[in-house]
Amino acid sequence: MKNSLFLSCEVHGKAGKVADILLKICKQLQTKDFDMTKYSSQITDVGIIVNCYPDDYLLAGFGKPRKYISYQKGSADIRLPVPYVEFRNADEKTRYLMIVKNIVESVKIIQERCTKSKRAQFDGNLLISDILEKLEIESSALENISGVLQEMPE
Repeated sequence: MKNSLFLSCEVHGKAGKVADILLKICKQLQTKDFDMTKYSSQITDVGIIVNCYPDDYLLAGFGKPRKYISYQKGSADIRLPVPYVEFRNADEKTRYLMIVKNIVESVKIIQERCTKSKRAQFDGNLLISDILEKLEIESSALENISGVLQEMPE
């Protein structure tokens, strides 16, 4: 699956709403026809997997963050956990924004890693801008949203 943006999730059953939200986002972004070459000629296959597990599952090894970029293959695989309890307790609009924030933070990681390594050009800012435009979300709407678990439980 080259030149694509792939969005998916790995969640505990009670956080199944993540899949519904991602399905809606995929339709809005038209991910099946999404051309990543606009943002990078080197990283053209991006997978963002949203994880949402309770702390006991995280402690057991589920939903670990992954920030992998293969410069040779031109692909990125980013998996960031959403705060489970906060997600479960949030209203529908906040849940949606939490997932969008997770996607935005994932794109930022790809840009940071590409910039730091100097092995690939990646315009994450443009990709984020295009995503937010297609989803009809102002960036300011994400400012106070927690889309990524800041600390893994110990």
